[in-house]
Amino acid sequence: MYLERPLKDFIEDTASRTPTPGGGSVAALVGALGSCLLRMVGNFTIGKEKFKSVEKDMELILSELNLFTLRFCRLMQDDISAYQNFSRVSSLPKDTPEEKKIRKEALQDALKKAAEVPFKMCEDSFELLKVASRILDIGNPRLISDVGVGAILAQACLESAALNVEINLSSIRDKNFVKQKRESLAKFLKEGEELAIKIIEKVRNKITG
Repeated sequence: MYLERPLKDFIEDTASRTPTPGGGSVAALVGALGSCLLRMVGNFTIGKEKFKSVEKDMELILSELNLFTLRFCRLMQDDISAYQNFSRVSSLPKDTPEEKKIRKEALQDALKKAAEVPFKMCEDSFELLKVASRILDIGNPRLISDVGVGAILAQACLESAALNVEINLSSIRDKNFVKQKRESLAKFLKEGEELAIKIIEKVRNKITG
């Protein structure tokens, strides 16, 4: 469990000739960091008299963000587990027609499970962008750049996770499953990009005055 080990381990293992952690886990880490930056903005907003009027709203937002961080951290490990499951299934025997059939069906199931993990990252990062937009309007303006970075990281998580969904979908034979996921992905990517652009533009405008 990487959350219980030094960050250096994750960094070095990502660079090494081991299959995990890979792009999916890195995407989840990026999402977690984005949520943490937004939490920092919230924590520097509550408890200050000048922001008293928005304190209740910010406390609710912080509760949401805490859950985002937990989910992204869990997805880091889920992505590793999904790959390990796929790798295990790939090693099933295929010497007889029956074994080939069992292995083929198990591989399809493993691919679906592997696609679901980054798909969940896409959902969460898209929702995180919405939260970033809310914080932008009520958060401590001294941390406005951190809101922007948080949004950029959320968008990076979304784009990165989408690639990991697609690589799995490309090998899945269930056309309805693939169609449904791709339609949802298209929505997340289009609306997420639009929202991220708006947030960054607002951040830059507030910084430059």
